[in-house]
This record gives sequence, structure tokens and C-alpha cells, in this order.
Amino acid sequence: MSGTCMRVAAIVLAAGASSRTAPTHKLLAPDATGLPMIACTLRAVAASRADPLVIVFGHRSTEIHAAALRGIPPERAHLCLSARNHGTGLSRTLAAGIQAAGQHDVAGALICLGDMPRITTALLDRMIAVFIASPDRPGVMPIHDGRRGNPILWNRTLFPALMDQKGDKGARALLQQYGADMLRVEASAETVEDFDTPARLVDFSRLYTGG
Repeated sequence: MSGTCMRVAAIVLAAGASSRTAPTHKLLAPDATGLPMIACTLRAVAASRADPLVIVFGHRSTEIHAAALRGIPPERAHLCLSARNHGTGLSRTLAAGIQAAGQHDVAGALICLGDMPRITTALLDRMIAVFIASPDRPGVMPIHDGRRGNPILWNRTLFPALMDQKGDKGARALLQQYGADMLRVEASAETVEDFDTPARLVDFSRLYTGG
């Protein structure tokens, strides 16, 4: 398949319970403009060249779905689904997204976390371009200051293994297995930051994430 016609899906995982920030769900927390975190993340992903765009919900799916739509332009095609076994761990949410993306003619998939509101479209497009230039590699990972970040782009050949992961560690075991052979892209701090505590949500509420 030529590089000009290769597609890479984006899978946004938004099914977690956000127990560390309870009673506030971090994906519903607003930035300084009032835009929910999940919408901030999706605004960047929806503007990228990734296709198709798959969003996986679970906990409080109705509320988070409504918030997510605020970050997606009406003309941007996307697929929303609910991970039936999301309560058993991140791996089941990941499997649901991979299964949906795998039904399309894609060479790989970007696995994006819903709580990455400062991720940029430019980084996502750069990761896709790097992968398309070397589609025989297991994937692409962003690196900031020597640390691996998110999102991770996975080759389609690893979709079966991604769907077979267990527990709440996502694809961590596969990263240990294939990490040395993955392509690397230098990235900024937003690829390694998190908003997993009430204090960090306060920080987020002061951020302007708009372009």
C-alpha cells in the first residue's frame, strides 16, 4: 500500500471512572473558557489527519458523550461506542476501540487518552507521517526529556495483541516487548503530564486551551 493512501485511525479512550478526582469527573472538568477536558482533547484529535475517529465511552457515558461533542466539528465524521466491560480495566476499553477501528482499512491506530487536553494536532499529524514513512515498524511513541509519553501509535499487525491485553494497564506489556523497535518523535511536556488529582484540576481550570 502506498503512503499516500494509508490511513491511521484515532481511538480516544474516555471510559474511566476518574476515581482519583472524585466527586468531580476529570473529563467533565472545564478549562478557563468553560470547555470540558474531553472536548479540549477531541478538538485537537478531530482536527488531525487521523481517520476514522473512534471514541470509547463507559462510566457516565451520557454526560461525557455530550461534553465530547463540544470538541468535534459537525462535519467531522466519528464513531462513538460504549465499552461493555469498561469497569474491569483500561484493557477492555482499548479492545473495544481497536475492534471498531480494525473494521476499517487502516494501517494503524493512535491510542489517545481522553485526559490530554493540551495535546496538539501538529504532534498527532507528525506521528502519523513518521509511521507512514516506515509502516513496517511496530509503531510510534512521543518522547519528552527522555520519558515516553502519550499518545501511542500502533501498527495494525499488533491489533490482535492489543485486543488480548488484560487488566488496567492498557498496552504496557506490549510497550515493554516492542518499545525498542518503535519509532520516536520528540515532543513537548503535554505528552507526559496528567490531571489525576483535584489540585491538578484546579490548575486545568486556569488554563486556556483554545487556539
